[in-house]
Amino acid sequence: MILKTHRWHMYIMTVVGWLWLSMSTFAATIHVPADQPTIQSGIDAAEDGDTVLVSDGIYTGEGNVNISFSGKEITVKSRNGAEATIIDCEETLNTRGFVFESKESRASVLDGFTIKNGVHDLGGGIYCHTASPTIQNCVITQNRATATRFFGQGGGGIYGKDTTVHIIDCIISQNQSASGLGGGALIDGEGVWTFNNPQSVIFDNCTVSENIGSGIVCFDLSPSIIKDCTVLQNSGRGIVCTFFARGTSITNCRIEQNTGGGIECSETSSVQVQDCIIKQNRAEYGGGIYCSPTGDAEISGCIIAQNTATETGGGIDIISTRGLVTITNCTITQNTAHDRGGGIATFIEFSQFTLTDSIIWDNHSHSKHHEVSPGGRRIIIKSCDIQEGFAGMDREPDGEWFIYENNIDADPRFINPDTGDYRLEPHSPAALMGAQPPLGGVTAVTHKEKRLVTWGELKMQ
Repeated sequence: MILKTHRWHMYIMTVVGWLWLSMSTFAATIHVPADQPTIQSGIDAAEDGDTVLVSDGIYTGEGNVNISFSGKEITVKSRNGAEATIIDCEETLNTRGFVFESKESRASVLDGFTIKNGVHDLGGGIYCHTASPTIQNCVITQNRATATRFFGQGGGGIYGKDTTVHIIDCIISQNQSASGLGGGALIDGEGVWTFNNPQSVIFDNCTVSENIGSGIVCFDLSPSIIKDCTVLQNSGRGIVCTFFARGTSITNCRIEQNTGGGIECSETSSVQVQDCIIKQNRAEYGGGIYCSPTGDAEISGCIIAQNTATETGGGIDIISTRGLVTITNCTITQNTAHDRGGGIATFIEFSQFTLTDSIIWDNHSHSKHHEVSPGGRRIIIKSCDIQEGFAGMDREPDGEWFIYENNIDADPRFINPDTGDYRLEPHSPAALMGAQPPLGGVTAVTHKEKRLVTWGELKMQ
C-alpha cells in the first residue's frame, strides 16, 4: 500500500512538472507592430504567460487606447521604456490608456509606458475595478477625470475601486480632476484615487507630483501601503485618508511643497506615518499633518519642518472628537501658524493625544504659543525637548487631565537647521529624542532608482 501511494505521488509530481514545463516552453512573445498592428490586437492574440512586446513609438487611435487585458495573466511591456513608448489619448472624450475590470491578477503586468492626454469620467489615465494588476515603470501624465461629484469620483491619473493594484516605480504627474471636496484646499482630482477596497493597494518607489488636487486619496475601506515615495507639489494635500480608509501605512516617504498640506487623516480613517520627511507644505489647518475629527494617527520617526498653516497647527493640527493620535520620536521644527500652535495645535474632546520622545523647536505663530498649543481634555507630553517648556503651553482649563513629565527646554543643537540638516551635534541634550537615524541608513527615492544613503544625508537634501 505504501509503495502504491508513493508511486501515485510521483505520478502527480511528474504531471505537475510537465504542465509547468509545457507552459514555460510554449509561452510566446508577440511583437507590436511586427506581429500585430495594435497593442489591443497583440493582447487579443496572447494567452496566459505570454509577453506582448511593444516597439518604440507614439500609439494612438482604436486598438491603442482604452486597452483591456481581458483578464489575461500576461505581460505587456515596452521594448525601451516609458520615454520611448507613448500611448497618447489625444484628449479625446471617454478615452483612457488602460482598463482593468476583468479580474486581472498580479500576474497581469503593465510595464514601461507613458500614458498621456486621457479624458474620462473616472481614471483619465488608468481605470481599475475588481482587478489586481501590477503597473510598473510607467509615466502617467496630463490626464483628466471629468466627473464632478465627490463620493467615489476622481482619479485624474489612476482610479481604483475594489482593487489591489500594485503601482511600482511609476511617475504620476500633472493629472487633474473636475470633482472637488470644497474649500479649495482639498480636491479629489488627485493623481491616484482608491475607493472601497478591502485589501491593500501598494505604491512603491513612485513619484506623485504636480497634480491638480491631492496626490493620493484613500477612500472608503481602502488600506494602502505607500513606501519609498515622493509626493511633491500637488495643489491639494499630498496624501489623504478619509471616509473609513482604515490601516494606511506611509513609510520612508518625502511629502513636500504640496499647497493643500502634507497628510490628512479624517472621518474614521487610520494611518501610520513612519520615517518620513514632511516639509514645506502649506494649508489652512495643519500644514504638515491634519487629523480631524475621528481619524487615528500614529506618527513616528518623522521630520516635520518648514510647513505653514494660515490658521492653526503649522506642523500638525489635531481636531479630534474620538480619534487617537500618537507622536513619537519626531522632530518638529521651523513650522509657522498664523494663529496658534506653530509646531502643534490640538483640540481633543473625547479622545487622547500623546507626544513622547520628540523635539519641538524653533516654530512660530502669531500668538505667544509658538511650539505646542495643547487644547482639549486628555493630553500626555513626556520626555520631549520643547522650546519655552511648560510656560509656553496653551492648556485648555477644562481638560480632564494633562500629563507633562520629564520634558526639557534646551537647544537641541541641530548641525545646520538653515540647510535642513536636523542631525544633532555630539553631546546634544536631546540625543535620545527626535527622529533617530535608522540602522544601516535609509533608502532615498529617485524617479527610477534607489540608492542607499545615510539618514543625515537624506535630511540634508
